[in-house]
Amino acid sequence: MFRSKNGAGDVQKDFFLKLISTEQLIFGISEVCKMAKVTPRQLRYWEQKGYLQSRETANQKAREYDAHTTIKAILIKHFLDEGYTLAVAVQKIQKHMTNMELVKSVVRDHFEGIEEIDGETAVNLGYFDDTQRQILYAIVKDGQSTFKLVDAPKH
Repeated sequence: MFRSKNGAGDVQKDFFLKLISTEQLIFGISEVCKMAKVTPRQLRYWEQKGYLQSRETANQKAREYDAHTTIKAILIKHFLDEGYTLAVAVQKIQKHMTNMELVKSVVRDHFEGIEEIDGETAVNLGYFDDTQRQILYAIVKDGQSTFKLVDAPKH
């Protein structure tokens, strides 16, 4: 459960996860070009080469891209700017995209809510192990993360 610091109440875990989900974020070609700092021609070329894929749209008038593809475009441009060829840039981002999916999976599987622990905002990551005696919290303070194990409430 999400417990706000100001006592505004509980919000279900599923609702919070929907708020941070990127699957529903859709961008037009001009928006993606601005974010990736590329031209529409570059984007279409990468798509033609099979490195990116636009979404199917009903009217087929304007290309649309999901958040995953937008991030890919931004990373391709980053590695091109670093001096890599297009093919090598695409190879390099595969590992980054896999790692991003890994992090998203951990958050989806273990996020239990945001709570206040000892006066600090803490992310509840659920039970530490199968004994369910302790709960693992991530506490972020001044941009630095620490972890804290707290005894689980007795049932």
